[in-house]
Amino acid sequence: MADPVDEYAAIADIYDAWCLEVVEDIPHYLGMAQGSEAPIVELAAGTGRIAIPLAEAGYDVIAVDPSDAMRERLRLNAAEAGVLERVEVRTGDLLAPGVEGAYDRVLIPFRSLLHLPDDAARLAAFGAARDLLAEHGFLAFDVFSPTPEDIDATQGQWYHRDSGAKERADWHRADGTTRIEVEMRGRTTTLILHPVPAEHWLRLVEEAGFEVITAWGDFAGGPVREDGTGDLVVIAQRR
Repeated sequence: MADPVDEYAAIADIYDAWCLEVVEDIPHYLGMAQGSEAPIVELAAGTGRIAIPLAEAGYDVIAVDPSDAMRERLRLNAAEAGVLERVEVRTGDLLAPGVEGAYDRVLIPFRSLLHLPDDAARLAAFGAARDLLAEHGFLAFDVFSPTPEDIDATQGQWYHRDSGAKERADWHRADGTTRIEVEMRGRTTTLILHPVPAEHWLRLVEEAGFEVITAWGDFAGGPVREDGTGDLVVIAQRR
């Protein structure tokens, strides 16, 4: 089997600027770390947008990502923040994290689960996260499905972020995927995402051996939309 394409290699050096506006989830994941006596495991850690604030707050973090370029940027960012000794960077992905042990917290932030193409992969990812958790440990993740309003306002349109990045979304293509194109500082990439409704995610995480403790429609604890679209923020406990 050929190696998977690294969709983030082309934008690793501008990723932090692209995501500069995304900060609403950081307090949530910092809160999830409270009470943990073991290192926090973050899967799909990227360049350290969550891992570094965790380390700055005094937590040890095992930061796992499949992209060589993103892991290198994570190391540079952690060193610049003065917390490299608290961040252990590992090669792995959502299905095969490459981490052993039993931990109190596993985090999968920033809609990373949307890269998984089908229920088999989603269940495998939840199973891999469960295998990393001690009894009664917690998994926290967030995902997204476009609302009708999102589709009406942005379908096929270029969106200009304050950071200078441009994005174009093709929601719900014929094959069920969403295509996101990103351009910034001469760098481009295309991300293929696989959104499904909120109730679908909740059913799968329960099937994988978790009890859903909270399911919110935003990071402020708002309700999940009745149509299952929009943000879904989940805290689940290993059974």
